[in-house]
Amino acid sequence: MELDKAETGFGYMLEAYKIGGPFMHIITLLGLLMLAITVWKVVEIFTKKVNNLKFLDLILMAGSVSLAVGLLSQIVGIVQALEVIRAAADISPQIVMGGAIVSFYAPIWGFVVFIFSMISYFVLKEIIKPRLPE
Repeated sequence: MELDKAETGFGYMLEAYKIGGPFMHIITLLGLLMLAITVWKVVEIFTKKVNNLKFLDLILMAGSVSLAVGLLSQIVGIVQALEVIRAAADISPQIVMGGAIVSFYAPIWGFVVFIFSMISYFVLKEIIKPRLPE
């Protein structure tokens, strides 16, 4: 596993992202969608003075789906690892633990996106709500 040789900081994060598998890309795309909508709503609120709740739920949905995709990727990865372990006659505990550690990268990334989407959603909602006409 190349992650053991990586330095700390950004290099470690980049290697963890690469090792995390294809689900990391889906989670990242959902995070970028959430970020784009958040920036769009902030610009809409403060420059155009438009206050509506349109597309605000999409921020929350992107975060929730990223969390679900992260957990799904962990389940898929563990099932694949168990199939390989079952097929192999003798497997070392280090290999099993290395695979178990890798299975947590996508859920962690999904949780990070989820947390930021929750913060963005509730902050924007609290900014917009008092400004809405009744």
